Amino acid sequence: GVEYVDDTDPAVMKEERERREESANRTNSVSQNMEKWEEMKAGTEYGKKCCLRAKIDMKSDNGCMRDPAIYRCKDEPHPRHGNKYKVYPTYDFACPIVDSVEGVTHALRTTEYNDRDAQY
Repeated sequence: GVEYVDDTDPAVMKEERERREESANRTNSVSQNMEKWEEMKAGTEYGKKCCLRAKIDMKSDNGCMRDPAIYRCKDEPHPRHGNKYKVYPTYDFACPIVDSVEGVTHALRTTEYNDRDAQY
Protein backbone atom coordinates (compact mmCIF):
# COMPACT_ATOMS: atom_id res chain seq x y z
CA GLY A 1 0.00 0.00 0.00
CA VAL A 2 0.88 3.64 -0.15
CA GLU A 3 0.06 4.30 3.48
CA TYR A 4 0.27 2.57 6.84
CA VAL A 5 -1.09 2.93 10.35
CA ASP A 6 1.61 3.81 12.84
CA ASP A 7 1.36 3.43 16.62
CA THR A 8 4.89 4.71 17.29
CA ASP A 9 5.17 7.11 20.23
CA PRO A 10 5.23 10.70 18.85
CA ALA A 11 8.64 11.49 20.39
CA VAL A 12 10.15 8.32 18.89
CA MET A 13 8.48 9.08 15.54
CA LYS A 14 10.08 12.54 15.53
CA GLU A 15 13.51 11.05 16.27
CA GLU A 16 13.13 8.42 13.55
CA ARG A 17 12.12 11.07 11.02
CA GLU A 18 15.10 13.23 11.98
CA ARG A 19 17.42 10.21 11.57
CA ARG A 20 15.61 9.27 8.33
CA GLU A 21 14.76 5.83 9.71
CA GLU A 22 11.66 3.93 8.68
CA SER A 23 9.05 3.09 11.29
CA ALA A 24 8.76 -0.56 12.27
CA ASN A 25 5.12 -0.29 11.14
CA ARG A 26 6.01 0.79 7.59
CA THR A 27 6.10 -2.81 6.36
CA ASN A 28 2.96 -4.02 8.13
CA SER A 29 0.62 -6.17 6.09
CA VAL A 30 -2.66 -4.83 4.72
CA SER A 31 -4.55 -6.88 7.29
CA GLN A 32 -2.46 -5.45 10.15
CA ASN A 33 -3.08 -1.93 8.86
CA MET A 34 -6.80 -2.58 8.52
CA GLU A 35 -7.01 -3.87 12.10
CA LYS A 36 -5.30 -0.72 13.38
CA TRP A 37 -7.45 1.48 11.12
CA GLU A 38 -10.59 -0.05 12.63
CA GLU A 39 -9.22 0.75 16.09
CA MET A 40 -8.74 4.36 14.98
CA LYS A 41 -12.25 4.56 13.54
CA ALA A 42 -13.71 3.19 16.76
CA GLY A 43 -11.73 5.71 18.81
CA THR A 44 -10.37 3.06 21.17
CA GLU A 45 -7.55 3.88 23.58
CA TYR A 46 -5.18 2.04 21.25
CA GLY A 47 -6.65 3.73 18.17
CA LYS A 48 -6.06 7.16 19.70
CA LYS A 49 -2.33 6.38 19.77
CA CYS A 50 -2.24 5.73 16.02
CA CYS A 51 -2.02 7.85 12.90
CA LEU A 52 -2.22 7.04 9.19
CA ARG A 53 1.02 7.95 7.43
CA ALA A 54 1.69 8.32 3.71
CA LYS A 55 4.63 6.31 2.37
CA ILE A 56 6.64 8.96 0.61
CA ASP A 57 10.42 9.12 1.12
CA MET A 58 12.14 8.65 4.47
CA LYS A 59 15.47 9.68 2.92
CA SER A 60 14.18 13.03 1.61
CA ASP A 61 16.14 16.17 2.48
CA ASN A 62 12.73 17.76 3.13
CA GLY A 63 11.61 16.50 6.56
CA CYS A 64 7.96 17.14 5.67
CA MET A 65 8.16 14.45 3.00
CA ARG A 66 9.34 11.75 5.42
CA ASP A 67 6.14 9.72 5.71
CA PRO A 68 3.87 12.50 7.02
CA ALA A 69 0.79 11.76 9.10
CA ILE A 70 -2.32 12.29 6.97
CA TYR A 71 -5.05 11.13 9.38
CA ARG A 72 -5.25 11.24 13.17
CA CYS A 73 -7.70 9.88 15.70
CA LYS A 74 -9.39 12.71 17.58
CA ASP A 75 -12.01 11.76 20.13
CA GLU A 76 -13.88 15.06 20.21
CA PRO A 77 -17.35 15.85 18.87
CA HIS A 78 -17.48 17.39 15.40
CA PRO A 79 -19.47 20.65 15.21
CA ARG A 80 -21.82 19.20 12.57
CA HIS A 81 -21.61 15.43 12.92
CA GLY A 82 -21.23 15.01 16.68
CA ASN A 83 -19.50 11.75 17.62
CA LYS A 84 -20.05 9.98 14.30
CA TYR A 85 -16.38 10.26 13.24
CA LYS A 86 -13.20 9.69 15.23
CA VAL A 87 -10.62 10.02 12.46
CA TYR A 88 -9.84 13.30 10.72
CA PRO A 89 -7.41 14.38 7.99
CA THR A 90 -4.48 16.55 9.00
CA TYR A 91 -4.37 20.16 7.84
CA ASP A 92 -1.50 19.50 5.42
CA PHE A 93 -3.41 16.66 3.78
CA ALA A 94 -6.87 18.24 3.69
CA CYS A 95 -6.08 21.75 2.45
CA PRO A 96 -4.78 20.87 -1.04
CA ILE A 97 -7.84 18.67 -1.60
CA VAL A 98 -10.28 21.35 -0.45
CA ASP A 99 -8.48 23.97 -2.56
CA SER A 100 -8.71 21.73 -5.61
CA VAL A 101 -12.42 21.02 -5.09
CA GLU A 102 -13.08 24.73 -4.61
CA GLY A 103 -11.10 25.70 -7.71
CA VAL A 104 -8.34 27.60 -5.92
CA THR A 105 -5.53 28.24 -8.39
CA HIS A 106 -3.17 30.30 -6.20
CA ALA A 107 -2.65 29.90 -2.46
CA LEU A 108 -1.01 32.72 -0.56
CA ARG A 109 0.69 31.19 2.44
CA THR A 110 3.24 32.43 4.94
CA THR A 111 6.85 31.26 4.80
CA GLU A 112 6.31 28.71 7.59
CA TYR A 113 4.69 26.49 4.93
CA ASN A 114 7.66 26.56 2.51
CA ASP A 115 8.78 23.04 3.49
CA ARG A 116 5.26 21.75 2.92
CA ASP A 117 4.98 23.05 -0.66
CA ALA A 118 6.08 19.65 -1.98
CA GLN A 119 3.03 18.06 -0.33
CA TYR A 120 0.72 20.76 -1.63
